[in-house]
Amino acid sequence: MKIFFNRVPKYEPYGGGNQFLYRLVEILQERGHEVCYHLEDNIDVIFMMDPRPGDIGYSVEHIESYKRLNPRVKILHRVNECDARKGTNFMDPLLLRGMGISDRVVFISQWLKEYFQDRGFSRDSHVIYNGCNLKHFHQMPHKRNDPIKVVTHHWSDNYMKGFDLYVEIDKFLVQNPGRFDFTYVGRYWSGYMPQATRVVAPTSGTNLGNELRKHDVYVTASRNEPCGMHHIEGAACGLPVLYHSETGGIKELCQKHGIEFNSFDTFLEGLEKMEKDYQNYRNMIDVQSLDINLCCKKYIDIIEKDLASPFFQR
Repeated sequence: MKIFFNRVPKYEPYGGGNQFLYRLVEILQERGHEVCYHLEDNIDVIFMMDPRPGDIGYSVEHIESYKRLNPRVKILHRVNECDARKGTNFMDPLLLRGMGISDRVVFISQWLKEYFQDRGFSRDSHVIYNGCNLKHFHQMPHKRNDPIKVVTHHWSDNYMKGFDLYVEIDKFLVQNPGRFDFTYVGRYWSGYMPQATRVVAPTSGTNLGNELRKHDVYVTASRNEPCGMHHIEGAACGLPVLYHSETGGIKELCQKHGIEFNSFDTFLEGLEKMEKDYQNYRNMIDVQSLDINLCCKKYIDIIEKDLASPFFQR
């Protein structure tokens, strides 16, 4: 089959969707499929990663036009965004427009599916959670540090990634040195200059996995996150997760091996509880369920067994 993606993989530190994209492309090519990044002739499946034009300029408008001229082409729309995530007001209409022309719609969390059902989406759809590369993100024998080491990482420096908490952590550690260590990996929010936080430049792959494994506990205070990748990579490295109650789809993958908080005080309470029962929380992590290959297989099943079927029905 010939499969078009309206995003091109980037082999550098970037957002979580990019990691999914380049691994899915690799597997499709290994299975003999042809992958392209331009709306050329004889495309069988359009994989819409995002309804915006992005770096190669193909938006939902271009995909609509191609579909009108080539009605046999099938469209698979992976929905991984919403306006609530960054406080915008233009993404939801674009995403709903993309869903309207798609033959199959996949949400990256149940939370995101219900979010769009509340906004009028009513067709059958799939939920497929993200996964990470277990070659880079995996557990190693580990003895808890003293003081305990907490880490988070984000590609985006948007305030809603949880910087209200990360700033509070830094201020607390200035006043309470040695209570715990905190590391932030990625681009730190420009509105505050941390004093007690160890800040590491954006990294990815094996280097990121090695950095995460130096720590004991992962924290995410991101709000309204459709699913995310950061907490998956942290858990795959063996780190139980402290996650915010308003974190959106993240909690669906963190409930078994994490503790929820809704304020700085409850974050501290959760951390103390995790310190006391650390190994049990670590043991509850099901690493194999976080494998990106499992995630990609589910998309490939839709492409090969569903969209390619002669009995296909929208």
